[in-house]
Amino acid sequence: MRNYIRMVVLPALCVFAIICTGFVCSAEQVNRYEYIEIQPTLKAEPIDPIVIISEQPLEETVSAVEIEEYVEDTLLPREDIELIALVTMAEAEGECEEGKRLVIDTILNRVDSVYFPDTVYGVVYQANQFSSMWNGRIDKCFVDDDICQLVEEELHSRTNVDTIFFTAGEYGKYGRPMFQVGNHYFSSYE
Repeated sequence: MRNYIRMVVLPALCVFAIICTGFVCSAEQVNRYEYIEIQPTLKAEPIDPIVIISEQPLEETVSAVEIEEYVEDTLLPREDIELIALVTMAEAEGECEEGKRLVIDTILNRVDSVYFPDTVYGVVYQANQFSSMWNGRIDKCFVDDDICQLVEEELHSRTNVDTIFFTAGEYGKYGRPMFQVGNHYFSSYE
């Protein structure tokens, strides 16, 4: 019987005591937080804006040199122009000049769009966008100086600012169909 008390009852009483002590301590913890006062929120008073009136007029004219510097800063690097020309050759070889210009515009419009990467490299190498980039066609093409010239012209004045998609043979499943030039069907984003 002593062994029974020593092996069963005594450990059971110890466990019971530990559990009861835990509940008492946790109750004391809860009571400790009941007496915290909440401070009222501060209210901010509106401040009248300060208006500074200058007697010197603002200079609103832009010099021709500033315009040229801006245009040079916004033009693409030669590598990007050549990449666009290479993709245009791969996608639109055999198409008329207008068709090539529209392929160039599609790439440039995507670079400017919030829905596509903002670099030429990002647009051209985006997965499943230009078939010539993944079907091996690009490896059989070269950078043509005439197409590079078309890219530079399109940078200054685009033929179409709405073309975002094009497919060969029929309209694709994306975008709003716009028109056909040669074998390509062009669509806008919306």
